[in-house]
Amino acid sequence: MKKTLLLMLLVVFAFATTPLFAGGQRAAEEGVYRVGVIPKFIAEDYFIAAENGFRQAERELGNVRVDWVGDTMAQTSSANQRNYIQSFIDRDYDAILVSALDPDSYADTLQEARDQGILVVTWDADVRSDARDWFVNQGEFDEIGISTFRGIAGELEGHGPGRAKVALVSTTPDSPNQNAWLEAIIREYESKMNSEYSHIDLLRGPGDIVYAGNDQGTADEQIMALLTAQPDIDGMVALSSNTVPAVSSARDQLGIGEGLAIVGISVPETSRADMEADRMSGVVLWQPFDLGYLTLQLTVDVLEGNAPTGSTYRSPLSGTNMTVDFTDGQTVVRYPSEGHKILANNEVILGPPIVWNLNNIDRFRGYPRSDHGMQHFLD
Repeated sequence: MKKTLLLMLLVVFAFATTPLFAGGQRAAEEGVYRVGVIPKFIAEDYFIAAENGFRQAERELGNVRVDWVGDTMAQTSSANQRNYIQSFIDRDYDAILVSALDPDSYADTLQEARDQGILVVTWDADVRSDARDWFVNQGEFDEIGISTFRGIAGELEGHGPGRAKVALVSTTPDSPNQNAWLEAIIREYESKMNSEYSHIDLLRGPGDIVYAGNDQGTADEQIMALLTAQPDIDGMVALSSNTVPAVSSARDQLGIGEGLAIVGISVPETSRADMEADRMSGVVLWQPFDLGYLTLQLTVDVLEGNAPTGSTYRSPLSGTNMTVDFTDGQTVVRYPSEGHKILANNEVILGPPIVWNLNNIDRFRGYPRSDHGMQHFLD
């Protein structure tokens, strides 16, 4: 009887000390976790900065290997992302990390990975919450969308006579991030269209929103067509890192000059020339370097059985330098020392959006060189 009881206790202890994810246990025995990371695109400014963040965390952690795979803007598709996910499943990786092109196309494949004990983390763009374990989001969707709209409203303050005509430019109709930002912008405008935004006429009806695609060439063509058809547009809110330069390029080619205000979500370096020429005051973004860094830190914590609990998640970024304040270029802004906010459905928030301009552009990390902005990292 004593031997039976002892055996039962040993079994219970072994179960209690086994990491949640089976792959994590196998990797722990080998000493290195294998993590497959799938961005929306490769060889693109935003995701170059994000990959450099992953690599920084990989070096610091020392017990994880990141395999980064994906396609260029012109080649990427949900079907290709599914294939990469399946490849990582077949090779029994410990975790699969995806920046999703849409929320539904391969949710079943991600669920298959979870069923096999593989940790699934989305980052930058989410899938259905029942198809992943964690989502590392760059910011709360409403804050990001509203920041861009307030930016264009400020640029067009004093416009007259009449309301300034503003267009919205997204990527694709099924993009999870852009759709959430669009909804936030439209809600914000409609709640204050006769007060704070009485000088704005936002084109928001069916057929008004421009979907310029995910690749640069298509975006250039779509924006040129829009501005040619509607030359009376006074401002544009562009919601991706390829649509912002497309709007700028179209404005130059059509000779619109300062007649078109631009505010968007984009890597600031790509708009540096416009800022220096005083044709654009700034862009809205965050630190994609930090998003990659945070995502891998969280992944390894979960694999090791240290999944966050409560309302915040502390990482090496907590309490550290985020950027300098965009109003004066000197005041240091830091991530909350208590940690990153955790929302419902295991959604971890990197931090608030940042307005980038010439005062703080050199604090943007990881692009165009891997060491760009790094002198200000973790200081």
